[in-house]
Amino acid sequence: MAAVSAATLIGPSASSTWENPELLFTLVTVTAAACVIASTITIALADQRDMAEIGLLGTALMVTSVLPLVHGLTTPGVLYGDNEAFRTSIYLALPVAVVVALPLMRPRSRFGRWAARHWRDWTLLALLGVFILAAVVVFFPDLVTVPAPHAPFTIAMTVVVLLAMGSLSLRQLRLYELGRSPANLVASLSLALVSMTALIPIVQTPYNAAFWWLHVAGSLGVLGASVGMVVSRRMTKSAQDILAPVLVRDPLVAFELGLSPVVHQFVADLERKDQVTRDHVIRTGELAIRVGERMHLPARELRTLGLAAMLHDVGKLNTPNSVLKKPASLTAEEYDVIKLHPTDGEQMLAGEPTLAAAAPIVRSHHERMDGAGYPDGLVGTDIPLASRIIAVCDALDAMTHDRPYRKAMPVGMAFAILREHAGSQWDQDIVTHVMATLPSMAPAGTFANIGRPGHHDAWADEEIDVTVVPDDLGEILAAVDAEI
Repeated sequence: MAAVSAATLIGPSASSTWENPELLFTLVTVTAAACVIASTITIALADQRDMAEIGLLGTALMVTSVLPLVHGLTTPGVLYGDNEAFRTSIYLALPVAVVVALPLMRPRSRFGRWAARHWRDWTLLALLGVFILAAVVVFFPDLVTVPAPHAPFTIAMTVVVLLAMGSLSLRQLRLYELGRSPANLVASLSLALVSMTALIPIVQTPYNAAFWWLHVAGSLGVLGASVGMVVSRRMTKSAQDILAPVLVRDPLVAFELGLSPVVHQFVADLERKDQVTRDHVIRTGELAIRVGERMHLPARELRTLGLAAMLHDVGKLNTPNSVLKKPASLTAEEYDVIKLHPTDGEQMLAGEPTLAAAAPIVRSHHERMDGAGYPDGLVGTDIPLASRIIAVCDALDAMTHDRPYRKAMPVGMAFAILREHAGSQWDQDIVTHVMATLPSMAPAGTFANIGRPGHHDAWADEEIDVTVVPDDLGEILAAVDAEI
């Protein structure tokens, strides 16, 4: 692409022209209108799934569609005579798009986090601004005059815009390297094509080869990026479910995490063969996040807790199905196989830079306060705080939801078990926080319904009695420890 652009700008074809205003008018207006439709679909998808990354990029693509549409409509010699709007609209298109996409270039900055959490407001403001700008340029075509192609400001702006658009393209390329989704590669290449249109303001000869090539490249780029962003999210609904609590707090960073190969593998495996475990990790992650909020954990610790909770069983990808899905009690040998999943999970996450912080938490989520847990026999506060939180949330969810070979126990009974073994198996303070958090979640149905549209847990309406301890408590705890 760069070679083609360079050849048309400074090669032998740079001086040859093919002036055809009617063709340019048709080409730009039709393709720009198609780009407006494509970017609208992208934004609608983002709104439907509350996905900040798609929404922000879709809005930037909308800017690079609306102003080029004005550029086509104001082509001199068709609907308008000579006018400034023809240059003004294309001159401003990419700089305005770069401003809109700034949060994507600095996702971890304070501004990036704010814009990601309030992306709908940012999108509405951006779209309102670009449509007002487009209307002003259309109705007052000679109101604004932009610097000449050879002006220092134009050249400097072109360089800045090329670098900024290049960073957006590289971001999609990085996501492709993480998730190996061909659609991200398409989006990366398409954004590189869009970046080429930054060169249009420095083209000094209208209708030369560079002029035509850059118009075609921009149109193809916006369409390709829109399609790529939509197609690359085909399996994101499940990944989004699993990452939902993190998406709320840190949307752009969570988007990167959600495209990690480990998360993709885990989600794909759960979708394919084990809905029970999928629902379990979603609910456990949601409850752990709520408990972490109640405990006022710092944002970074809260994100790590959420990821570790939602991936605490990732090591079970290495567990044979004959053991993982056995519809009966496990033998001692099978239980030893199950007990490998914390260390397997740690190894899988430790190899991912964006997930490495969650690895030791996943390793320790089956440790006990009295040192009788595994794999390391840690005691008390030697167990990471996040692991202690996950241990309680994990056990509570396992006890209060159906399994193929047993029915869920009442939440009051599960609470009684937690209280009975607080201090020995589980952290006393965390048990208290979990018991205070769960009832507050039930009215909204968050914990009961997440990941299972239309489902309603019976315990959401029950009176919680924490005084009833079952007679076969030891047997229940052994079974729960094996299945979580």
